[in-house]
Amino acid sequence: MPLEYVYNKIKNTLRKIEMRIERSKYGYIDKLPKDIEYFDGSLYDAVYDASCKWPHNVALDYFNMQISYKEMIKRINKVAAALKAIGAEKGENITICMPNTPEEIYMFYAVNEIGAVANMVHPLSSEKEIEDYLNQAQSRIMFCIDISYSKVEAIIKNTSVEQVIVVSATRSMDFIVRAIYKITKGRKNHIKKGQYVMTWDQFLNKANKFVGNPHTRVNSNDTAVIMYSGGTTGKPKGVMLSNLNFNAQALGAKYLVPELLKPSHSFLTFLPNFHAFGLGVCIHMPLYFGCRVVLIPQFNAKKLRKYIKNYRINILVGVPTVFEYLTKLKLGKKELKGVKGVVSGGDMISLSAKERINEFLKAHGSKTVIENGYGLTEASGGFIFSPRNVAEDPDAIGYPLPDNDVRIIDYYTGKEAPIGQDGEIVVRGLAVMQGYLGKPKETEKAFIMLNGKKYLRTGDIGYVDTKGVFHFRSRLKRMIISNGYNIYPANIEDVTLKCNSIASCAVVGREDKVRGQKVVIFAVLKEGASERAARKELANIYKKYLAKYEIPREIRFLPELPKTKLAKIDFKALEQL
Repeated sequence: MPLEYVYNKIKNTLRKIEMRIERSKYGYIDKLPKDIEYFDGSLYDAVYDASCKWPHNVALDYFNMQISYKEMIKRINKVAAALKAIGAEKGENITICMPNTPEEIYMFYAVNEIGAVANMVHPLSSEKEIEDYLNQAQSRIMFCIDISYSKVEAIIKNTSVEQVIVVSATRSMDFIVRAIYKITKGRKNHIKKGQYVMTWDQFLNKANKFVGNPHTRVNSNDTAVIMYSGGTTGKPKGVMLSNLNFNAQALGAKYLVPELLKPSHSFLTFLPNFHAFGLGVCIHMPLYFGCRVVLIPQFNAKKLRKYIKNYRINILVGVPTVFEYLTKLKLGKKELKGVKGVVSGGDMISLSAKERINEFLKAHGSKTVIENGYGLTEASGGFIFSPRNVAEDPDAIGYPLPDNDVRIIDYYTGKEAPIGQDGEIVVRGLAVMQGYLGKPKETEKAFIMLNGKKYLRTGDIGYVDTKGVFHFRSRLKRMIISNGYNIYPANIEDVTLKCNSIASCAVVGREDKVRGQKVVIFAVLKEGASERAARKELANIYKKYLAKYEIPREIRFLPELPKTKLAKIDFKALEQL
């Protein structure tokens, strides 16, 4: 028996004992078993287990093309065999740059099945961002959507990538839809054949050359996923998350919000897989419990009614702006009768919006109310959920998932704050990341010691009440959330300073009725530079270095940036301009 295995067993037992003591302070935990037995295996193993329990349930629904759990596992296994055939190895980082399609699901779980790590990249990322993410992960193998291939082709020589598998979003659609896509959009995607490029079909054919079982036994604590987050510094870093992070999140949610996770339920999945909230709550969690996942690769708010009606959606998970749009739809009195759960995450929702949405749900036949989820990439996307009994509390985000210890610390002293007092939210336990990829110093900065234990700092302000319910106040960090996407001002500022006409700049988020927030940049011109020339140069720089959703919606020029008494940029003053 390997020493590492014995060490992990002892470590896990001690963790259970310690967290069992910590749990006792929360009233909602009273009904939980003394020791929760978490799934001891990989993400693939957990979904395979679900396929054995519900083989004939629909796992994936993609433009009305339905794939059962049994068939899904069969396709995942074939992809895993193909990966082994092209030389993929246990522990290596394989990049997935795809929207929500069945092929992305197959690839994600196949990567996990062979013991490799899924490096999740936003397909709308700029060339330089994709290059950076590939180099951070040192990926040899990359899987990407055809519309992103031109960007990959431009930078591949600067990376370690040896093999690119390209697939169209229409691969699992019916013939007519696929033909229309090819005529309207696909014709623009010219894929040059080369020794490092293959189509999805060519890739699958490689599976025939592999002999044996591609499944590789891994430890539940092994790294499974890398996702990119700006953390508290605003510089995108690879967050390493384990199999246990996501499996524990799924099982823990069953104790807090059991009404959402029934095998008969269907989830509308449009939150992207390259965000922890989307991957954990909208894909892995429902698949863990035999639910139906309705995949939407490119969300269209105008089609929301059609999605709910055609796919008979039971569970809606999204960002606040989606539910705001829901209230503007003209629906019949019983049209939302089938909606059993509504979960908002990715950003906080105002009290007035929450009340308006709840009234709309009730008026159109749904008996549910909107529930909050809270988390961050560094903590698996979500580690606090609000069950029904606290969902109507104005700023309540709920209770932590089992075996996650959440505290509020005074952001001046670093000591634990009294009940009811605002402070920074910190967490330790099963949700917390393993660290930032290749950045030990950044990892160390992300944690704080409290009473001799290490907690992850969230950068958010909140408080806990006498019932153990956590409440959210505001963000400490400057991250901007637009349409559910995390946007990091520091990154945009760095890119802006590449402009020869700009002396200094600062980015703030402004309230926007459509996006939630929009990016506004304030800039100071260099002496002799013209505003017109600067705008023209910035347009080219942003197109090259930023994703579309990151590009500032407004550029304002000032003689100088306002400063605080400490000579720092006064962001509050900028927000009021």
